[in-house]
Amino acid sequence: MLGLCRQRFLMIRFPAHLLCLFACVTGAPSLLLATPDFIPTASAYHAYIDAKIIFSLELTAKKEIFVEVINMGDIRRCLSIESINLRTEDGLVLKPDSFLYDGTKSKTDGGDKACTRQRTRRKWELGYSFDFPQKVRKVVFLMGSQAFRLQPVSAAEFEEFTRKVNQLNLEVASEYLKIFDLRVKFGANIYGSSVRYRKINVSSTSDGTRGPVTLLSTFPKQTEQAFKKKKGGEVEVSVKLDAKGEVTEAKAENQLEYGLTERAVYEVKNWWDFAPGFENGKPIPSTHTTKVVYRIEEQDED
Repeated sequence: MLGLCRQRFLMIRFPAHLLCLFACVTGAPSLLLATPDFIPTASAYHAYIDAKIIFSLELTAKKEIFVEVINMGDIRRCLSIESINLRTEDGLVLKPDSFLYDGTKSKTDGGDKACTRQRTRRKWELGYSFDFPQKVRKVVFLMGSQAFRLQPVSAAEFEEFTRKVNQLNLEVASEYLKIFDLRVKFGANIYGSSVRYRKINVSSTSDGTRGPVTLLSTFPKQTEQAFKKKKGGEVEVSVKLDAKGEVTEAKAENQLEYGLTERAVYEVKNWWDFAPGFENGKPIPSTHTTKVVYRIEEQDED
């Protein structure tokens, strides 16, 4: 693998230890797999990073909410205001009203989309009408077919994250060199995770009587062992929901090997969105059955 890297980048000279690191990064099948799991706990700071896009969300002491988008890819990317999902510590869903300010426009000129050209970065202040929370959790940005899940970090971690992001060269076009640059600066601290999702556009409330509804579901990637063994399948997960639609308990009803069962329960419990059951227009605790489907991923050929 090291020889292959040298062939591809014959004219570029790297220190030996960095060449070794680069070889491991570019050749590792783990780049195709799900990123490390984390629990969406409450924080004032959240971050996501990969080789194509970087997100951050910050709540300040001045009751401001900022979103930064760093587009490291080769196409223009847009984030719509309705695709930003936040929750409070007690499960209340928060929906910002608009992207208010990015340093070039008046704060009165709100918009419903934040667009960033390729290899550029922009930062917006969010407009909102809800009571300002000191912290939020379960921060998810929906863009295209992917749900980008921002990871909660401490103030010190966010400061370090920002410092390293400021050092990135956004003009690099090579995918290999971008990954190399990220690994050198961040090491194993690659924040957040992304996953394909499915969203149902139905009301989260009801004036009558109905059962619970799955509003957003995900299609998680295989674990490393399952990827190597080319194993997929389906896991049925039963959940208990409170009157706000928050999952209070999740249990697998069948078993798959190689950690696929545990990952399915993790996904449903932490990242799926549900509307609770309703009885005569009032939300009630309820039970619901879901299914997580794993597709067999194929490793890209060099």
